[in-house]
Amino acid sequence: MHFHDKKDLVTHGVVYFNHGDTALMDNDYGAHYYKVSPSVTTKELHGPGVTTREILKSVSSTSVNSHHTPKEMKRLSLQSNHSRSFGKNDTPTQRNYRLFPPGDYLYNFEFPIDGSLPETIKSELGFVRYDLEAIVERSGAFRPNLLGSLEVPVIRTPAEGSLEQVEPIAISRNWEDQLHYDIVISGKSFPLGSQVPIAFKLTPLAKVECHRIKVYVTENIQHWTADKSVHRFQPAKKVLLFEKRADSPSVSTYPGSTMRVTAGGGIDWDHREAAARGEEFVDRNSTNLLGDLSNDTGVGPTEMEFNVQLPSCQMMKGRDESQRLHFDTTYENIQINHWIKVS
Repeated sequence: MHFHDKKDLVTHGVVYFNHGDTALMDNDYGAHYYKVSPSVTTKELHGPGVTTREILKSVSSTSVNSHHTPKEMKRLSLQSNHSRSFGKNDTPTQRNYRLFPPGDYLYNFEFPIDGSLPETIKSELGFVRYDLEAIVERSGAFRPNLLGSLEVPVIRTPAEGSLEQVEPIAISRNWEDQLHYDIVISGKSFPLGSQVPIAFKLTPLAKVECHRIKVYVTENIQHWTADKSVHRFQPAKKVLLFEKRADSPSVSTYPGSTMRVTAGGGIDWDHREAAARGEEFVDRNSTNLLGDLSNDTGVGPTEMEFNVQLPSCQMMKGRDESQRLHFDTTYENIQINHWIKVS
């Protein structure tokens, strides 16, 4: 059994043309700008109005022409009344529409969106979307109205002065009294497609080995129905972003990640400057990212800096659903959040 829950967040609307009420603009089409196609002639532009004036002139002349019979006079009078019903200068009560000649008509619009409303969201069990609809009501029983619809993506950007992108996250702990590690992530918020700077300082307190470092991002998604009566917690996603092993070059799931070793790491003195610039030196026989700790000579902290690439929307196209990431959102019915995990 399937259930569908829908809730309208906000609706805005504006009428730009309403026959008989074009006071908002200086023209009869309610447009901010219009340009009639050069192929439209003056007679086509005026439409039946030209014919109306010609027939009325004929009727006026027949009133003094004794050669027309009463039957012909009645026929000309009916033609005159029919033409006047489509005349150029008729009032809205006589004709409830206006003819738009071929051309370009420009209507500017602006719809404010409250800052508390969620951005565009598309997840497996729910979505938030914003659609722009335009309706043209046509005259005549057999002329259907014209309806156009276009989805408009709404993207949330950080507020000016927001500290989320510059305020660091710092972790300083000991692992079983054998290794002290300091990890600093330079920011709390990162847009999709950007890089996450992570700095490591690993200080051995004993003869310990660090075989590899992995950086993951985990995603948690929760859904609620509109009345909060049903709650769904989707299984957490765990996506590997970056891995550095002692015996092999670093591996980035999404192209663009970089790393550099600024101190220690078993890098000899001749290669220290190059390693600090980002060149990788791999010892296939090494099993320890901290270098050789078998003797006490030169033992010290190892310092590394990773720039871990996050996937962009383009990078995630065509990937399996288990590898696709969404952005954070705190909408009341859909909540998505992420964690950076280092192991």
